[in-house]
Amino acid sequence: MKHTILPVLAAATLVSLPVSASADWPQWRGPDRNGVVSGEVLLPEEFPEGYEVEKIWEFAGVPSDHYGGHGSVSIAAGRVFLSVVWHRDEPTESRRIDGDVMSALGYRGTNSIPEEIVAEMEQERMNLPRRLRGKELDEYAEKWVEEHLDEKTQLSLGSWVVSRFRKGKAAIPIEVYGKLLEARNTTFPGQAEMEEWVRAQGFDPAIEEEVIAAVPNTEKVANDVILCLDSATGEEVWRFEVPGYPSGRSSSSTPAIAEGKVYAALSEHLYCIDAGSGSEIWRSPLEGRRGPASSPLVAEGRVFLQENRLTAFDAETGEVLWFNKEVQRSNPSPAWWNGLVLCNGSKDFFAIDPESGETRWKVPGGGDATPVVSGDVAIVHSRLEGKNLVAYRLSPTGAEEMWSLDYLARRYDSSPVVHEGSVYHLGSNRHLCLDLETGEPRWDMPAQSSISSPIVAGDRLLVYENRGGFLGMIQADPEDYSHRGRAKVGALYCASPALVGDRLFLRTKDSVICYRLP
Repeated sequence: MKHTILPVLAAATLVSLPVSASADWPQWRGPDRNGVVSGEVLLPEEFPEGYEVEKIWEFAGVPSDHYGGHGSVSIAAGRVFLSVVWHRDEPTESRRIDGDVMSALGYRGTNSIPEEIVAEMEQERMNLPRRLRGKELDEYAEKWVEEHLDEKTQLSLGSWVVSRFRKGKAAIPIEVYGKLLEARNTTFPGQAEMEEWVRAQGFDPAIEEEVIAAVPNTEKVANDVILCLDSATGEEVWRFEVPGYPSGRSSSSTPAIAEGKVYAALSEHLYCIDAGSGSEIWRSPLEGRRGPASSPLVAEGRVFLQENRLTAFDAETGEVLWFNKEVQRSNPSPAWWNGLVLCNGSKDFFAIDPESGETRWKVPGGGDATPVVSGDVAIVHSRLEGKNLVAYRLSPTGAEEMWSLDYLARRYDSSPVVHEGSVYHLGSNRHLCLDLETGEPRWDMPAQSSISSPIVAGDRLLVYENRGGFLGMIQADPEDYSHRGRAKVGALYCASPALVGDRLFLRTKDSVICYRLP
């Protein structure tokens, strides 16, 4: 198979960060925190049909999702690093109707559906004609969804509504979910007390048994774990592990490696660990939120982290230098531009003074994606109505909107990537290319990606497809959407890949894998 050495044309970077060699992938979204692979990259020209990646090694037994989150790997100085709030179940006498139980019972929030529509949905579900089965039932339900829900709600809840029609009278009624939510923060001393409460609610007997069966006789406990693996062999070099707090799938932070230290945000602390030995240098309590998904940014002797407030820690001592409560949200990660910390908040896009923590300026934005900077232009992916993607011209004193784009998509959390004057957004159910200066769409194609953030290597874009089952290759060409094939990788779909040379490092649902792209 032909190979091409692809020289990477470095876009204007965010900042000269004190990270490892540029050929590494030492933090969230790579060396310059923008999804761009630095140095020379050896890639096949395409992934032809039947293409197989070569597995170099696999480190198994690493939990994900509700038991280990969706954090990505970092690579520095020949080692692979991963931080995980490592959950496990332990027997317990007490019982709780928690979020996992609600999920197992098929609960989805219906706040985006008007109450009268919910009531009509429930009445329709309970009175479906007996003749409706199989394909006819699906078509009936899909038509009902199309006629009763707006396009945005169809994307988020349409399949759930269809599933309730399929279950018919066997589906758990909405009012039952309401009563279960009332007990969500209640801890019952034992099985008998939990069953007594359930049976006192007046549920249908079949529903009673379904609820009781869904409540486990275990409870989640967790350790804070940082893994260090040899990047050539996958062997464990060291493991840092201390008791933590069961913070669930929201704990999805990616560690940052800078000047021989690993900075990792886990369940209740931000840790600084010696990258060579795995010994703890310091830990600092997280006061804003347990288990953030935000990934640490290391710059100018400070560590910045969004934990429902932006907090600055001294990189040498872990001392909290300041925090900014105006910058709320704990899923997006901060970026850096021209001596300013850039953050996506709940409803605004912020520039924060790194010395004082004061807000220099803010403009409309807000969401879970990390802002991406090219030169003096920032691309902000937000959840604002009518402004799902916004380009701002940056200055030390403010930001001027250049263009914005409104579109419907199932998930809004993938971070974009900028390459040679074009913005590529490859998340959700579309692959989109826009002109960086004007926002003019260059191509807009249906796709099956997810909230994983893509990377660009030379003139190729790499992105997960089909919930991480495949790695897709797309030509980074604004003139033509050229899909160059895909390779089966079985990745954890909410995490993002890392590429160093011809080695692809990624997480699966229960392991860390290194592939070679031959």
